[in-house]
Amino acid sequence: MKYDRNKIEVGHYFSKTNIHLRDDNVKIAFGDEFDITHVLKNNQVEILYQQKNYTFDRDILEGAIIALSH
Repeated sequence: MKYDRNKIEVGHYFSKTNIHLRDDNVKIAFGDEFDITHVLKNNQVEILYQQKNYTFDRDILEGAIIALSH
């Protein structure tokens, strides 16, 4: 089943793979938990991870995360 990227919304998530944000040299490892704090109109989301905010392209997260709560 294909992941529906329209379902990415503010909430608490679990990474089911390694996710790398090249611009800030940030890596979310398999099993790490983080919060999506804002869904932006430019196909990006803001993430709170280890008490810091980062901006990720929604496409990077597609299929790589599992919602724990919304």
